[in-house]
Amino acid sequence: MKMDLKTFLNYFGEELKEKVKRQLLPVYNKDAKDEKDKQRAEKLNQLIRKLYPAQQDAVLALAKGFLEEKKKGLFLCAEMGTGKTIMALATAYLLGARRVLVMCPGHLVEKWAREAKMTIPNVKVVNLNGRSLKELFELRKNRASSLSQDTMEIYILGKERAKLSYSLQPAVEVIFEGSRYETVRCPSCGEHIETDRDTEELKTIVARKKMKCSSCGEPLWQAGEPRRYPKALFIKKYLKNTFDLFIADEVHELKSGSTAQGRAFGLLCQASKRTLALTGTLMGGYASNLYYLLWRMIPQKMAKEFGKFTNVQGFVYRYGVLEEVYREYGDYNSQSIGGTRKKISTREKPGVSPRLLTDFLLDSTVFMKLSDLGLNLPEYSEHVETVDMLPEQRREYDDLEADLKEALSQLLAKGVRGAIGKLVIPLLSYPDGCREEEVVKSSDGRIIAHAIPVEANILPKEEKLIEICKNEKEAGRKVLVYVEFTGNRDITPILQQLLIQHGIKAAVLRANHPRPERREAWLKQKLQYEDIDVLITNPRLVQTGLDLVDFPTIVFFQTGYSIFTLRQASRRSWRIGQTEPVKVYYLAYKNTLQETAL
Repeated sequence: MKMDLKTFLNYFGEELKEKVKRQLLPVYNKDAKDEKDKQRAEKLNQLIRKLYPAQQDAVLALAKGFLEEKKKGLFLCAEMGTGKTIMALATAYLLGARRVLVMCPGHLVEKWAREAKMTIPNVKVVNLNGRSLKELFELRKNRASSLSQDTMEIYILGKERAKLSYSLQPAVEVIFEGSRYETVRCPSCGEHIETDRDTEELKTIVARKKMKCSSCGEPLWQAGEPRRYPKALFIKKYLKNTFDLFIADEVHELKSGSTAQGRAFGLLCQASKRTLALTGTLMGGYASNLYYLLWRMIPQKMAKEFGKFTNVQGFVYRYGVLEEVYREYGDYNSQSIGGTRKKISTREKPGVSPRLLTDFLLDSTVFMKLSDLGLNLPEYSEHVETVDMLPEQRREYDDLEADLKEALSQLLAKGVRGAIGKLVIPLLSYPDGCREEEVVKSSDGRIIAHAIPVEANILPKEEKLIEICKNEKEAGRKVLVYVEFTGNRDITPILQQLLIQHGIKAAVLRANHPRPERREAWLKQKLQYEDIDVLITNPRLVQTGLDLVDFPTIVFFQTGYSIFTLRQASRRSWRIGQTEPVKVYYLAYKNTLQETAL
């Protein structure tokens, strides 16, 4: 008898659950607390703010993992709005941590400071997000002095400040022949550096990879314009083991192995006695999203399994999905040996093996959903609204799409894959920005696609947005509008102007104003003193940390391809404290890449 998965789980689900419970023994069992669990639960009652029962269970589980299982790194993967900040602070309190380091997005520094004072009795909060190292020098001077038993010091650092350092510049000498670059050579021994790369490209690579001369071993790079000494490096070099717990907030933003922020995270993990990583979206659909986080959180286990830090493909081969593309030459088939077959590319595809959960996450992660809190949260609903384009808008879009498809086919035939993203963006953005000319050029400056401006007072998607905002205003509800393209293709001024013309007060939150650490205060002012109806912003500016319960309606006017951004931004207002039903709208033009992406 054939049976689909849903029917199978409905029929055998309880039996499977009981078998899992018998075979997998959790470190912490909320229904069978031991004496230490009960003592820790009593200690949690000393906090200024009280935890919900599910939050308390998560904190007790984390404490047990650190104290009894001797874990050095644990994850708290909790859905947006469950209260990760208070749970992390409570965990530090249970551990008896005297000094705690928090690294978070810059716009959340003040929020962390405020919540620490609201949660921990006798806490001292130090903001490390300034430009100088004054507070760290002071800590280095006084770290030997003992703290009183009932005092905790919490040092808060924005992840952007943690990484800042000097810039890197090439130190190679360029030899000219007339007005043309000929080659480059080592500044120490004069050895010529043979390469088939363009000279400027080579200089960039030399600096970024900190290359050395193969002949004399001297660096081919040098420190460039001084910025600030990276605080993460200072802590690693001069304050190792000073912090009893390092809390990394929104750790999914630090998943890269090569970015400065990712390296800063690794340094602070090494410098601290324990690490607690917080996130609402541990993975974005790819196994590699977890690779470097695991290396930095549990390096011994990763080294045992994968040998070296750079073996990300081995990790993806075991736990993810790899697509291998081959090109066949001659008469190649299963019965013939006359042809040849050559692999031309390998890339990761979406997909994660369940083994990743059992091999690495079950013994190091606490998972929590909003529903676990047992709160009577309001209804959450999502609505996809697709609209037709204007005839002239459709005509120009179809021509642009045809030209870009032809250009893409030619590039793929040559084995060039790096330009795909550059060709996708015009198709995603042009329907909304069609009042401006769209010109797409190849790397050598040739125009490969072109769309002329469309004259229109109001576009169909804009009409739909205004309709939604008007209806919500009449219902007494504020609206949060997300716009993905806010750089060269910025349409936020047009949207703001159209909304104001229709009697809707709209404000725009931009990346450069206000500063990240002032966003919360800026928004409070807009709500209290200007009583805005709509806030327009890029979802990346508010996807983490900010509680936007004042905006029970969310409209994605544009969406990109980031699962992290979509998940985080869509839940900004459905969280503890929300009393209104939350509605999320996704807008897209029919039969376009916008609809496909969504």
